[in-house]
This record gives sequence, structure tokens and C-alpha cells, in this order.
Amino acid sequence: MPDKYLMALDIGSSWIRAVMGSFSRDGQLVVDTICERPSEGISHGRIVNIEQTLKAITSVVQEAELQAGSEAESVIFGVGGSQIETYNSQGVVGITGKDQEITKDDIYRSLEVARAFSLPVDREILHTLVQDFSVDGKSGIKDPVDMLGHRLETKVLIVTAYSSILLNERKTLGRAGFETNRVMLQSLADAEVVLSQEEKEIGTVLINIGGDVTNIIAYSNGSPCYAGGVDLGGKDVTNDISYILSKTHSVAEEIKCQNGCCYIPAVSSSEMVMIPQVGGLPSINMPKRELSKIIEPRMAEIFSILKNELDKACPHCGFGGGVVLVGGGSLLSGVTELAGEIFRLQPRIGFPKAVPGLDRSYIDPRYTTALGMLQTEANRYLTNSKGSRKPSSWRQNEKKKNFGKGIGRFFRTFIK
Repeated sequence: MPDKYLMALDIGSSWIRAVMGSFSRDGQLVVDTICERPSEGISHGRIVNIEQTLKAITSVVQEAELQAGSEAESVIFGVGGSQIETYNSQGVVGITGKDQEITKDDIYRSLEVARAFSLPVDREILHTLVQDFSVDGKSGIKDPVDMLGHRLETKVLIVTAYSSILLNERKTLGRAGFETNRVMLQSLADAEVVLSQEEKEIGTVLINIGGDVTNIIAYSNGSPCYAGGVDLGGKDVTNDISYILSKTHSVAEEIKCQNGCCYIPAVSSSEMVMIPQVGGLPSINMPKRELSKIIEPRMAEIFSILKNELDKACPHCGFGGGVVLVGGGSLLSGVTELAGEIFRLQPRIGFPKAVPGLDRSYIDPRYTTALGMLQTEANRYLTNSKGSRKPSSWRQNEKKKNFGKGIGRFFRTFIK
């Protein structure tokens, strides 16, 4: 039996997903189970009814633990949407150690200096993401440990969220039985399992289109240069269809998923769609272009807001890796064409990387956040285990390999 079980909880506006994983005999992460159920008590990525949300979370967690055959000791969950704000900062320290050699402690000190700025009282720091190191004015250094110098400068991206929202989520998880929990940026989790290091180096924009929330994270030169979100998503498209066509929400959702397209030029003027009627009346024919004229403006609004914010935050960054779309909304017909036109970048749909134990049906854009959080937690566990007891079944060479990976990963992304 594995001696460590990890759980990631994706608390979305449409679905709550719990994924549990453990470590194989050779020290690899294995996905044991994924469970999901419709969300309750959540709107635009925020808990609005603790009792309803608690009931939904407890149900999906219990199902996951039953299928995995073990209880999880802790949980990692994610946040996103318009509540996310990022700040660029830097920390400069002098090197006073023996022979002016830079150590890990010097990096810790520079990170603390970078985090020591005036933050609004209602906000909490989620992550301090390293962008670049400079030694004696020479930038572009990936890992300054053991280098010689007099002055170390660390440029970082500070990711923050509203304290009150995090407090409600932590309170709900505490009542669900998790005394220990960690929180991370949802889009950072997406990037963990969707983007390669090469894509991060050449610059890539990653967008997750959810039900009520759309998140964005942009990478340049291997590190995040911007993260944010907007409280709009696929449900808003459904609401537009429901209002304009005078249909119930469930019927509007069915129309969107089966016949919707958010890029008008991709729809032929001769195409027709069947619109179901209520009260047993026969369905009616409607030009598909007319349906697209309902859907496209909302999706264009979402992408335009995100692009405007990205242009303000990263005016000089190049994104040779294009724009990558994940989340349930990425499955809407025409979404890549529309995103490519608005961002003026090469678009594609992103899929999570295969993990041992993961059924192929879950290699799907809808599961990137949950799988990304699990992978992030596994990476953290491997890194922290370097100085403590590790699973007894690990081979010695796996210990050395994972130790090296953990150190490198730590200095690329320092997570609170």
C-alpha cells in the first residue's frame, strides 16, 4: 500500500472535481481516482452558500476516498477569476557569505525583500513566482546558487487574492474534515500539465474557459509574466441564448453544446439548426448563423477583456507559442478561430499530460485544473521529502533524480 495519498479539489462554478493520487513503487505519481458532481452554492468561482457547497464537497470527497480505498490527509484547492491580481516586484540583497558565494539562504532573503511591500489589507499573497535572477547587474540567470557576486537581485511576480474568499473556502474545507489545506492559482495548475518548458520559454498564453470564470496566465522567457481572470464564462453564453430565444436554461445549454458556434465566418449561410419547443410543440428550424450571432459577441467580449489586460501587463512580451485554450468552454465550436483572431496568435486546444493510472477519457481540457493541482502537490511532496522519510519502496536512484528536479523547480517557482 502507498504510504501517502494526495487529493486535489477543483471547486468550479459548474462542477466540483476531486482527484486522488499516490506514489508507485518507483516513486512516480499515479492517479487513483477522479470523481465529480455538479456544483452547488458557488457563483463566479466564489462560495455563496457554505452549507450547499459543503454538502457537494463532502459527497465528492467521500466518493473519491471510497474508490481510492484510503483517506486523504490534506487537500489542495485552486482559486481564480477577477479576484486575482498580480504585482511585479524585486528583492535586492548583498552577499556577505564566505568568498561571496551565493547560497539558498541568500535567495530566501531576496524573496522576502520582494514580498515586503504595501499590500491592501483585504488581499493575501498566494504565490511569489520567480521571473529572473541578476548577479552584480547581469540578468538572465536561471539558478544563481554557488555563483560568486556582491549583489543578488530577484525579480518576481506576486499573485494575490481576496482574503475573505479564501477564508470561506478554507472554512468549508475545514468543516469537510480537512484540517490541512493549501491553495494555488488555478491557471498555474493548468500550465503545470498543459505547457512544456519550451512553450514557456518562447512565450505562451494559456486560457481556461469555465462556467462562470475564465482564467488567463501568460509565460515569457520561461516564467509567468501575467495572471488574471474575468467573471464570465460558458454559462453567460447559455444565459444569452436562454434570454434571446426564450428557452429554459437546460434547453439553451443543449442548443449551445450541440449546435453552437462562436465564430460566424465558419458557419455557412445555408446551415440550419433545430430549436426544440416547449409544451410538446414541434421543433422549428433556425439559421445557424443567427444562433452564432448570439454566441459570438459574448465570447468575443471575454477574449477582448483578457487581451486588453494582457497588453497592459506585458506590452513588450512576445508569444511565439500562441494561445492555448482549456476548460469546458474550449470545446465550443469556433473558439480557436475566434481566440486566434482577437489575440492575433496561433491558437490550439490544450490537453493534460498523461499520468500513470489516468484513464484516457480524462485526457480532456475539462480536467486540466484538477490534474495540475495534483501534479503540483506531488512535486512539492517530492521536494520536501528530500530531507525526511520517503516511501520505503523508492529506489535510491529515484531519490537522487527527484531531488535534483525538486531543487530546480523550487528556484523557478517559489510557492507560498
